[in-house]
Amino acid sequence: MSDASRGAEPTTGAAGDSGGRAEPTGTGAGTDTGTGTGEPGDTKVAPEQPPAAASLDPTERVIPTWTDPSARRASALIGGPLGRHAQVGRNKILTPLRVCLLMTIGMLIFGWLAKSACIQQDAKSGVAQLDQSGQRPWLTGCYNDVVPLYGSRGFDRPKDFPYANSFIELKSGGERRIYPAGSVHEQDGNLVANTSKGTVTLSDQDIVGSAEDGYQQVVGGQLQPVSDIADLGQVRYLEYPAVTGLFQWGISWVTEGYLNVAKSSSILPVPLDVAAYFTLGAIFLGLFYLWAVACTAKINRRRVWDTAIMCLSPLLVVHAFTNWDLLAIGLCAGGMWAWATRRPVLAGVLLGLGMAAKLYPGLLLGPLFILCLRAGKLGAFAKTLVAAGLAWLATNLPLLLWYPEAWNEFFRLNSTRPPEYDSWYFLFATFTDPNMWAPEPGSDTPSTVNNLSLVLFLLCCAAIGYFGLSVQRRPRFAQLAFLVVVAFLLTNKVWSPQYSLWLVPLVVLALPRWRPVIIWQLIEAGVWLLLMFQFAYVNDNKTGLPVQVFAVLAIVRGLMVAYLAVLVFRDMLRPQHDLVRLAGDDDPSGGVLDGAPDRFTLPSLPTLWRRVRRRRDDRPAAAGELAGVGSGTAGAGHRTAGGPPPASGPSPAEPSKADPSRTARHVRPGGATRPAASCAEALRSPTNAAKPAPSAHTPPPK
Repeated sequence: MSDASRGAEPTTGAAGDSGGRAEPTGTGAGTDTGTGTGEPGDTKVAPEQPPAAASLDPTERVIPTWTDPSARRASALIGGPLGRHAQVGRNKILTPLRVCLLMTIGMLIFGWLAKSACIQQDAKSGVAQLDQSGQRPWLTGCYNDVVPLYGSRGFDRPKDFPYANSFIELKSGGERRIYPAGSVHEQDGNLVANTSKGTVTLSDQDIVGSAEDGYQQVVGGQLQPVSDIADLGQVRYLEYPAVTGLFQWGISWVTEGYLNVAKSSSILPVPLDVAAYFTLGAIFLGLFYLWAVACTAKINRRRVWDTAIMCLSPLLVVHAFTNWDLLAIGLCAGGMWAWATRRPVLAGVLLGLGMAAKLYPGLLLGPLFILCLRAGKLGAFAKTLVAAGLAWLATNLPLLLWYPEAWNEFFRLNSTRPPEYDSWYFLFATFTDPNMWAPEPGSDTPSTVNNLSLVLFLLCCAAIGYFGLSVQRRPRFAQLAFLVVVAFLLTNKVWSPQYSLWLVPLVVLALPRWRPVIIWQLIEAGVWLLLMFQFAYVNDNKTGLPVQVFAVLAIVRGLMVAYLAVLVFRDMLRPQHDLVRLAGDDDPSGGVLDGAPDRFTLPSLPTLWRRVRRRRDDRPAAAGELAGVGSGTAGAGHRTAGGPPPASGPSPAEPSKADPSRTARHVRPGGATRPAASCAEALRSPTNAAKPAPSAHTPPPK
């Protein structure tokens, strides 16, 4: 007996072995029928499902130490697997969700400690200042985007709106802040600018002005007009989407408030401004990730302990506070929870806000459309789509109207940046030609790699969409969402290391197999450390490691992510291997899709191939019929010209039994069938009878 089936043995419940949830019955999403037609007549009425808030009995949950070999071995650290006669469910305080949240808090603390080396201070000069000497960010792996962007993007000045600030990347190297012309005046023979932090004396090469009023440069204490700012460098703005930028701005206000209270109370510690900003931001980001954990656990009620995969993830140690991705992860998980609990409008709002924080939550709308099209639930999808669009527009439209250059900075930067270190394009160029993706002469945009990555991603999305409409049993929402995000990472020219965090909540729902997932996460942590050592090697070849060492492990990481996608494809093709469906659920993350019958499908590639072969085999028989008619005879089993088919017996070109591949696709949207006599005969054939669904307690075939 397999581990998966053993884990499902203890389940009981009045509504069946699924513990009150709808047992997979009928066609479409409910059962492997052998035809996959989705005929309404083949669908049994599912029992009423329990409310989403109803708690499951402990015996109705899957126990990882019984079903997963890796979890069983790891449990030796705490006394071994759960006993068969253990008293489960009596502790009302340490519920599974609260245990998962406690584990997450512990890992987030380790994540902060891993980055704390980059906020150490040095007082050798008599004034406390940030100490990042000795290539500390690279050799300790503590690098993050929060610390260097605190001052360069104006978050040390919360009274200044971040999207109103601008700076210039000089061609000669370095960055310079651009001061508004109205804030600059002469004082005591020097040019000074009034800022929210006080008066600042301008020095040579400082820039004054704006894109509307023109730019001036300080030269010898005087302002000189700049004919073309592009001759000096590229004018830059805050490069983050609206919600992320506003979150950063909000944390800067919280930081200033905390520092004012700490300095006046003499009780609270008074760290460096940037250290307080980083720590307070980490606290709020941690809250969003805790929300993501809670939402994932609520979706995955029967396999709630699988949430430990994201609670104890090594990626939290190396990437939780590398950037602000936990904000989008929390919003995306909240959107998936809202959809799973049949709140399409709330799901759209949260996914729309997630899109305004990072792009990837918007990718989930594609799988939703495919699955709703197949199940005939386009009404619910339309509500989610409209709500997502309105939420995104509400956060982006004000910036677009008042700060159009700053709003466009995110798109401009992503179109002009070269392939990132973790992307396949950079890895390929590392071992072939480092300049193969360079922009065309006279352009700063790498058009070749931009177009290639877009085409590859669209092809992957088309393939995933076709697979979702043609596979015999409708895939689960989390499975298609995981595949689309994987396709984005593998084909995009930008795979920042922290982007891998996007996959963590999705893989818990799509592929709850602990061993391959943990191996992948450990490889990700190794990739980060080698990338940091590579940066150290660039600055000083006596320390660190060359880029080739990093590239080899990055290739292994990419292959491992592809392998996880293959496992998900395998589970969709053969649902008897899907651990979620073996436990008795159909689609816990599906919401209105859970247990719904199919209304629209496409023929699979094997079905199309069989049709092509059948048509090719029919041609000789058709030629024989015409020859018989021409000679004035009609042999046995042949149809005469214009006459009816023979009363009994199949024609030489037709099989004696109904071929499921020929009866599988007579369903039109809404469940209507073609009024063809051959279809009716085929559907009445015993060979087309619905096959029973794989039981949640039956081990998969060996």
